[in-house]
Amino acid sequence: MTNPVVSVIIPVRNERDYIHEALASVCSQCFDDLEVIIVDDGSDDFDYQTLTQLDPRIRVHRQEASGVSSARNTGMQLARGDYFAFLDADDVWFPGKIAAQVHHFEKHPEVGCVFGRFIKWPQSDDDHFPAAHTLMQECSQITETDAKRSGWLYSRLLKGLLVGMNTAVIRREVFTLLGGFDVSMRIGEDYLFWLKISRIYPMHALDGPVALYRIHKNSAMRLLDPENHLTHLLKIAVSRWGLTNPDGTGLPLDEFKKRLAKSEFTHGYNHFWEGSPAVARRAFFRALKGGALPFRSAAYIALTPFCQALRALKNHQPA
Repeated sequence: MTNPVVSVIIPVRNERDYIHEALASVCSQCFDDLEVIIVDDGSDDFDYQTLTQLDPRIRVHRQEASGVSSARNTGMQLARGDYFAFLDADDVWFPGKIAAQVHHFEKHPEVGCVFGRFIKWPQSDDDHFPAAHTLMQECSQITETDAKRSGWLYSRLLKGLLVGMNTAVIRREVFTLLGGFDVSMRIGEDYLFWLKISRIYPMHALDGPVALYRIHKNSAMRLLDPENHLTHLLKIAVSRWGLTNPDGTGLPLDEFKKRLAKSEFTHGYNHFWEGSPAVARRAFFRALKGGALPFRSAAYIALTPFCQALRALKNHQPA
């Protein structure tokens, strides 16, 4: 057998309700020279090995529960393709996604990662998700890139540019050169991965959405932590690589300081409405000290003692 062009890596842990929809969006791609590697990270809700019966391109590897970063790394180690594409088991791709990205790689051999936008896919009031096909768009003919999100992206990543995991495809050589995801990190391991790539390769964003990102109670976007991992990671990145892109452009120091302060404000805001009021108060003080949204930061500090009452009022407002 010849090696496939694309290896699709899907980590899964107890996603029986969603995995079939994710696989359907992969196996129905018009670009069919691919393999699908499902890394079962210690699931106990379903026999994922049975998924190999759906399509001969599907392989399943089971490992003890080690976390999503370890599962992705295992998938890349097992992959035989020239390109590695990532998809979480509860998300879906748009038709034509892989064809558009492989075509772009072929035209731009200097690029290490091609990604696109994603559309958030929230639950409705009855806890159901709208049918995926009602939100999808054909994207095989996307040839243009988003100039603001393409090129040497290190400084733009520092400023907050988002690369959605389920939209990204990388060259095999990226993994060979840089290795995989940092398994010691519980939050932000994907962000660090993109930062590392951006130090070595230009990254291009297709000018259009290519995937749906499912928003539910287990989504990474909904999880809060007392520590502001983003601020910590940004400081580590700058201490390691500075503020300058490989092409000589970069981010002014005052803009980076504002980025840190805004990160603190966001951390405080999220905890004010959904997490710890004490964590929120400390974060707003750091935001105020850094000069980010000073009036709003001061107002939230003043309102923190009334946080629980404000949440109750907000949650009982009529839709």
